[in-house]
Amino acid sequence: MTEYLTDIPSRQEEEARIVVNWLRRIQDILREQGPPNLFLRAIERAGLRTGDLKSGEGLSHSHLDVVIEFVRQQVPELTLRMLKNSELLDLGLMGYAVLSSGTLGNALKVLLRYQELTSDRYTEATEMEEGFFCIRPVPRWQHVGRLKNIAEDCLGGNWRAIELLLGPDANLKGARAHFAFSEPAYASAYMDVFEPCVVKFDAEQTELKVPLIWLKKSVASANVVMSGVTAAVCERMLGPGRGSRMDTTRAVRRLLLSRPGKRMLRLEEAADELLMSTAQLRKRLYRSHTSYKKIVLETRMGLARHYLESTPLSIQEIAFLLDYAQPGPFSRAFKKYYGFPPRNARMTESANSGAQ
Repeated sequence: MTEYLTDIPSRQEEEARIVVNWLRRIQDILREQGPPNLFLRAIERAGLRTGDLKSGEGLSHSHLDVVIEFVRQQVPELTLRMLKNSELLDLGLMGYAVLSSGTLGNALKVLLRYQELTSDRYTEATEMEEGFFCIRPVPRWQHVGRLKNIAEDCLGGNWRAIELLLGPDANLKGARAHFAFSEPAYASAYMDVFEPCVVKFDAEQTELKVPLIWLKKSVASANVVMSGVTAAVCERMLGPGRGSRMDTTRAVRRLLLSRPGKRMLRLEEAADELLMSTAQLRKRLYRSHTSYKKIVLETRMGLARHYLESTPLSIQEIAFLLDYAQPGPFSRAFKKYYGFPPRNARMTESANSGAQ
């Protein structure tokens, strides 16, 4: 099996293979049930042709993102339908590494470690809490407005992996899928994907919670040798400068975005969370031509735009979610940042929805 190490694909080649797998999933879904020519129009929107699905040359996550967003306008449950019948080998070499892991806990570590090979929209945070292993999506800054779809992708993808790893005879009762948004019109698709999970909407935060005891469960396809080989290949593909060595600005944004609806951390608290002194954090941000105050404002305003355009929350509720004591200071900050008041963002979004 060591021959895998002598012909390692580049990160771009592996990303392209994974993108092709998902595009074919979408094509199959729309062929069975979907508006005529929707897939062709979607790939055209992404600047692709049907021939690109055969060669895969030059395909990237950004192409897949465009296709998914275009199709979801008419098939909002697309991501859940994609995941329902997905296989771990859709994830390329990372899928082999996951399948070869000895236990579910090791498999989930592999999924977390190499997650950036399969999506550039978010990272994942984990925590052990009250007898559960919790997985939470943390959107990258450019994709903060896609929290619902990212939640479906992260929680649905991890849950599908758990189903496949533990096998059809496993007792999967006891897990929970929590979503920090209201129940959508296609909630039945959630129930279909996450059964027998307890699914809860309007939760405090978005997270998949699986009993800690599950992490010790064996994976039927475990192969220690193969696991080591495929993990080594993934490491080589990712190369230096990967997510575990993220720059300080990105680390601060990730920290703030992982705390929706909670009090914004002070500079000293953020430095403590990031295991550095206040002076170190301030200096590193200065070298990146930014500041903690600026990142907090960017985070607040990005989330504010998302809440205004994607939720029915009042301006007062949004202000409190973003840790403003009163709606007045929030509205003034929003207008200064975007050039128009919060109510205009909601009116613009309503007009766009009506036009569709």
